[in-house]
Amino acid sequence: MEPLPIQSNLTIHELSVNLFEPVITEENDKKVASIDGILKATIQIPVQSIKRKLLLIVIVDKSRSIQTAWFQIQSTLLNLFSMISNVNQEIILEILFFNNTCYRLQYTKDNFRELILNEKPNGKTCFASAFSMTEDTIRQYYKVGSVFKSDKNFDAQTDTAIVLLTDGSHTTTRDHKAAFKSLRNTIDLVNNASIVVSTMGFTPNSRFNDLDGIRRLLGNSPGIYQYSDPSDGAFALQEKLTFILKYVLNSSNTFNLNIKLETIYNNNNNNNNTTTDSNIDNQKSVLTFNNETIKSSIKSNYQLTLDQFGVGEISLGINSTGYNISEILIHFDINGDNRLRESKSIKPTIKNDKSEESKYYTILIGLDSKISCLLQDIERFNATNKPSEKEKSDYLKQIIQYQSKLSEIDNFKLFRIKSTNRSELVELKQQCLTMTTQLLDLINSWDRSEWSTTSNARVADITYRYLFKNTGRQRRMNLKVARNSSNIKADANKFKDLEVNMEEFEELENLADGEKQSQYLEASKQLFTDVLSLSDWTEALEEKDVMGFGLSIQRPESVVDDPTQIRIQDISTTFICKSSIEDAIALSLVVHGQEKTTGGFEVGYDKQSVAVRGRGREAINSFLPLYLHKEHWKPIKYQLKNIIAYFVTLDPLAFSYDQINALFLVVGTLISKNEIGERDLLLAIQFTRTLRAIADHLNFIPRMLQQLDAIVNNPIYLISAQPKNLFVLTSYLLVLTDKELESVFKNGSKDHFKLWQNILESSIRRACYTYFDKMEQTKIDSFLFQILFGSKDENEKIKEIDEKPIVEKEEKQPNQLFDLLLNYQFEPIKFEEQEDYGKLLNIKKKTFSDDDVNESSRGIKKTNETMVESMIKISNLLENRGYPNITALFNSLRYVKTWRSIYKDEDNIFDVIDSRYGIPPTEYIEIMKNGTRSTTTIKNNGIGNFIYTINKFYGTDLNLSEETLLNHLRAMIVQAVSYRINRHATFAVVEKKLETSVYDNHVKCISNITSDLMHRAADAIRSMKAILMFSATMNKAAKSTSMEEFMTTVPEHNRPFFPKFALSLMGFGNNEFGELKFVVFLSNIYVTCDDYGNIATKKIVNFTWHWGKSFYKRMVKSLGLNTTKKIVQKVFYHIYLHEKRSLIQNDDGTWENN
Repeated sequence: MEPLPIQSNLTIHELSVNLFEPVITEENDKKVASIDGILKATIQIPVQSIKRKLLLIVIVDKSRSIQTAWFQIQSTLLNLFSMISNVNQEIILEILFFNNTCYRLQYTKDNFRELILNEKPNGKTCFASAFSMTEDTIRQYYKVGSVFKSDKNFDAQTDTAIVLLTDGSHTTTRDHKAAFKSLRNTIDLVNNASIVVSTMGFTPNSRFNDLDGIRRLLGNSPGIYQYSDPSDGAFALQEKLTFILKYVLNSSNTFNLNIKLETIYNNNNNNNNTTTDSNIDNQKSVLTFNNETIKSSIKSNYQLTLDQFGVGEISLGINSTGYNISEILIHFDINGDNRLRESKSIKPTIKNDKSEESKYYTILIGLDSKISCLLQDIERFNATNKPSEKEKSDYLKQIIQYQSKLSEIDNFKLFRIKSTNRSELVELKQQCLTMTTQLLDLINSWDRSEWSTTSNARVADITYRYLFKNTGRQRRMNLKVARNSSNIKADANKFKDLEVNMEEFEELENLADGEKQSQYLEASKQLFTDVLSLSDWTEALEEKDVMGFGLSIQRPESVVDDPTQIRIQDISTTFICKSSIEDAIALSLVVHGQEKTTGGFEVGYDKQSVAVRGRGREAINSFLPLYLHKEHWKPIKYQLKNIIAYFVTLDPLAFSYDQINALFLVVGTLISKNEIGERDLLLAIQFTRTLRAIADHLNFIPRMLQQLDAIVNNPIYLISAQPKNLFVLTSYLLVLTDKELESVFKNGSKDHFKLWQNILESSIRRACYTYFDKMEQTKIDSFLFQILFGSKDENEKIKEIDEKPIVEKEEKQPNQLFDLLLNYQFEPIKFEEQEDYGKLLNIKKKTFSDDDVNESSRGIKKTNETMVESMIKISNLLENRGYPNITALFNSLRYVKTWRSIYKDEDNIFDVIDSRYGIPPTEYIEIMKNGTRSTTTIKNNGIGNFIYTINKFYGTDLNLSEETLLNHLRAMIVQAVSYRINRHATFAVVEKKLETSVYDNHVKCISNITSDLMHRAADAIRSMKAILMFSATMNKAAKSTSMEEFMTTVPEHNRPFFPKFALSLMGFGNNEFGELKFVVFLSNIYVTCDDYGNIATKKIVNFTWHWGKSFYKRMVKSLGLNTTKKIVQKVFYHIYLHEKRSLIQNDDGTWENN
């Protein structure tokens, strides 16, 4: 009886062999066709149905030598927490830091960031301590027989991944070999879980052989190795750190599989596909794999990394010589062990269509195969088997030839290929470019230095990158499913099953308004066309691709915590498809790197990165989608979270709801531009429509209403409730309906006025934080005094618009003062690196007097010309440099007011836009143009004109006079200055519960600030008086001619100026009785002697000051050692005399108090 066949656990999906455009060559006077091709297969090995946990142990070297890479390590560890939170698996993270010793980071979800940032590199490198602590950590989670003493945390469903990051070798005296052996024995005892160790070395100091041995010998299957040299740059290090950690989190396992390829010829002699050219050799075809001929069969080893679903991709470059391809069947046999085996036979498909696609496939598949062979050849070299000069030269020639071939692939033509096929070509080109660049650097390094451990490390690093290149695309396709929440998994499945109804755009002429609809659609297709592929949005939609627009942005690291910190450098009106920008970024990454392509996470830089250039040659490095039509929205909404997360953090899986605000920031920035053009208006309106769809889809409207309600109905100095970006707030008003806003604007126009006034005050406050950041408090108080009480300096006068000086001496009326604020001449400021804001604000430093304090008690002073003068100074500064500046707020105010007027008239405004395939009616555009155009009558965009415009738009029923508006502005300025720091604002609102609403009670607001200012002034006056008193006391002490008079000037030691008194006496110099006064002061004893020789002592003050070592050192430094000793002897002698007179001696010789 034959044995039963073994049930295989390995499945081959989507096996295909494609052969592309033939290359005709002549051999022995015969023409032979050589055809490059690719064999592709998707392999699946079932993973366990029980969801296993992962114990991730990250061992981080924090010795002194690693300090150059420490920032990147810290950043990666912080990002690791974000990665883990998005993995659909329970991760137990242990972080071990080691130098001379090793310890576990005892973190919580609240303090991990602070703890990691507080770590500083120092000390030596002790592998022994790291191995021992790793062993102790493993013992906490596993139990094997009696070896493990505790099974407290043991879970049979836990696997372990260990990642070691170091820049050196073992440098302490501890026995690291014994510790390694002990750890290895412990791991070997764990037979019910997978334990994989990966390593990464920094700098040439890290020993490749040691780290490679650790990842091979520890664990029950080998991990991967990465190497980064300082010359690679900071971003390369961080990218490799992220790669190795993502590999650990994404990969379920790595298998070494044996692949066997056989060519099987059909018995059918009829060859319908044989070439009709009699000059071409019609012999049987020969198949080659990696330059090795498959005459009958060939075997090869393939390392396959699977994702968490047990899926991996195999991609093999092949070549066929001859034209009898139709006779060949390729038998594909793959096996790992007895239960991992599968085989299939397939007939090659010849794609000989002369297209650019086939041409590029031919080049790239051939190059990929040749690079693989070259890498295998280079791997054989080491310190004992070095390459010869001829081999080096040959390698260089090959690589340069490969790069020349890659340059034949025109990116411009590449983007004309359909996105579904183009993405694979871009992936291939990117891989080939990366590999050739790295191999070229490696071979060039051979000529610059002798072969070293670094050479081995670089070869291993390149090898691992190449081994996992095929799994990279598969992982990216499965990222939404494998590493994120259940919501994103559901979206991914919906997107996969999505069917777009293209019939919506066909046979429009059959509709009642068919001709008009056809015109609308054609206009939309012409406008929304991809600048790279030249495909319109409907053509992109057929492939489930989406149309959007480009931006140039820069991401500081703070966007992780506050997405509105993203810096929008330019918003392009160039339209582009999602697949096009992704492919452009992929190609640019290879050539220019991450920072120059996407902006990366540079802090404090204003560099502009470029992935692709727009229609006006503007830089583009990011993408956001547009709604356009309900069918076009379908593929967007299922990718929305990934698009938003990538836009903000460059990680498509790091989505959080507050990142939606970054999109509102984009439209808020767009509408704040000066003289917004027609194309900008088209984009702004369509993106507003998109934001409405996003807000509905992600249920973001309640959050928007909450933020608006906070700024209208809560104190703006209640920091915790306030928005982080004002443009985000103004853009909310574009999306919400009047009905939705009723819950916020309960009092109609009054609340609208209050909203914009609060926005203005928030802007002033944010700017004041910078203006007064390093200014002394006295100057700040002087500025507040100028706003509250004016200045008596009448020398500097304001110029009217007609440039005539003010000659009137009589007091101006409120309407005249308000006109000054409306009509001052704007002056542009050229800012310097270290700007003196006190000078720009014309602050006159004031010395406060009792008269000032008394004047404040008479109530709020009426606005006068000098107050307005100071208000003009800060207004002009806010126009030049505000956060945001007043001009941008002005533009936003006009845009929002005009847009809401259309919104109010047409409730179905977005339906109208959708019916025209994303293009708003012409009348909308004209209304927006007229409404947002700045009037020529306004001479400046200052705070006066802003509040005047608010009053014009929303204050008709409020009847606010010019005097009231001026006082509103005064109150806003003094509060913004006083509460510019968060803790000051919180103290005022939360603890003291002061009135801060300018609209509700501006008089009380001004009164509160006046009271605070006068309290500080009174303190300053008291301090000044104390200083004057001290000065007088010191003068009296120094000039006193009798010791009795001197003793009256000695203060108690708890008085505030006592230390200065002590130091002043030290410099007795030639003062009369100077040394004696100093001795009396230090001893606190005055000694006298009468004519009969009787000694009397007297204590000067109640408590004696015990001066210590610090004061003694100052005496030595000031007086010299000998003089100091002499004075100290006298001091102790005075004390001795006093104590002796206080005691009497008994008959038995003992002493007691007299």
